[in-house]
Amino acid sequence: MKLFTRYNRIILLMMVLLFLISSILYYFLLNYILLREVDEVLHHRIVRMERFAHQTGRFPVPDAMGEVRVRYTLIKQPITGIQSSFVTAFDSLENSTGIFRKFVFTLPVNGQVYQVTLLRPLTRTRSLSITIILVTLSTILAILVLIQVINRTLLHRLWQPFYSIIEAMRSFKLGKIKEVELPETNILEFIFLRDNLKETIHRAEEEYQDLKEFTENASHELQMPLAIIRSKLDLLIQREDLSEAQSEELKEIYMAVKKISRLNGSLLLLRKIENHQFQETTLLNFKDKIEEKVQQFEELWKGNKLKLHCHMQDGFIQANEDLIDILLNNLLSNSSRHNIGGGAIFVNLQDRQLTVSNTGSPKVLDSKRIFTRFYKEGRTHHNGLGLSIIKQICDQSHIQIEYLYDNGKHTFELNW
Repeated sequence: MKLFTRYNRIILLMMVLLFLISSILYYFLLNYILLREVDEVLHHRIVRMERFAHQTGRFPVPDAMGEVRVRYTLIKQPITGIQSSFVTAFDSLENSTGIFRKFVFTLPVNGQVYQVTLLRPLTRTRSLSITIILVTLSTILAILVLIQVINRTLLHRLWQPFYSIIEAMRSFKLGKIKEVELPETNILEFIFLRDNLKETIHRAEEEYQDLKEFTENASHELQMPLAIIRSKLDLLIQREDLSEAQSEELKEIYMAVKKISRLNGSLLLLRKIENHQFQETTLLNFKDKIEEKVQQFEELWKGNKLKLHCHMQDGFIQANEDLIDILLNNLLSNSSRHNIGGGAIFVNLQDRQLTVSNTGSPKVLDSKRIFTRFYKEGRTHHNGLGLSIIKQICDQSHIQIEYLYDNGKHTFELNW
C-alpha cells in the first residue's frame, strides 16, 4: 500500500469518526439550548402571571390562539416550586398529537390557591431543531468532503517531487552514459533526499569506474601471458621426446589455458557491450545473417548428426552488425552444444520474431537465472557467459528475449 493511500484512509476514517461524534454532540447540545429557550419563555410567562394576579387580584385571560396553553384548577394545598415535565397531548393548531413542555405551579388569588398548568408544544421546536441539525451537518459533511478532495489534490502535488525522484532512479544503471536527472524542489525533506541520492550515485559511479578499469586492465594484461603460454605449450606438445603421460598432462594444461583465454575474451566482450562500444547501427536482414551462420555450422551439425529445420521470412532490424553476428553465433552454438546425439535444431524467422529451438535435456532451465553470468546447469566445461552475452546484446539492440520449454524442446524467442 502506498503511503499516500494509507494517509488518506487514516484521515478519512478520522473525519468520519469526528463527523459522527460531532453530529451526536451537536444534536444533544442544540436540543438542550432550544429546551432552555422554551423554559425561559414559560418562566417569563409565570412571572408576568404572578405580577398580573398580584396587581389585579385575578388571573389573566388565556390567549386561545397563543402557543402556551393555560389551565387553572382550584386546590386545597399549594405545591412547592415549579414542576416541569414532558407530556403527550393533542395539538389543535397542528391537528395532531405531539410532545408538550409542561410547567405546574400554584398561585394564590383572593385568598384561594389555584394550580396553574402551562403547556407549550415542542413540535415546532423539534422541527426547527431537526432543520438546523440537517443544514449544519450537511454543511459540515460538505466541508469534510471538500477538505478531503483538497487534501488529496494538495498532497499529490506536494509529493510529486518524491515520485519524480523515484521515477528518475528507476532509469539509473551503473555504467550508463546518460546521467540521472533528479528534479528540483523547494521542500526541505525532498532536497535532503535528492542531495543524498546524488552523493550516493556519485560514489557508486566512482567505485564502479575503478572496478571497471581494474577488470579491463587485468583482462588486457592477461592476454599476452596467456598467448605466450599457449604458444609454448603448442611447441612442447609437438616434441617427440615426451612420454605419453607427459603429453596428456600438457594437453590438460593446454585446455585449462584455453578455457581461461575464452573466459577472458568473453568478459572483455561483455565489458565492451556494457560500455556501449558498438554504437554504429545499420538495417540488417536476419535471414541473410542466419544463412551465413548455417553455412558455418553445417559441418559441425553433420559431425554431431544434428538435423536443421529452418523456416525463414525476411526480418529486418536496425542494429549493430557485429553484435547481431555474435548473437546468432552464440544462439546457434548454444543449440548445438546442449543438444543430444541425433537431435534437431529449429530456426523460425518471421517478420519481427526469431525463435531458435533445440532438443536436449528433459530438465527445464531456471528462467530467472538463465541469463545471469556464470550460470551453469549441471557440470560443464563452459564458462557460463554465453547466454549472459546474448542478453546484453538483446538489451542494447532493444530486443526482448524469453526462454521457453515445451515437449522436450528448449526455445529462445526474440521479439523486436
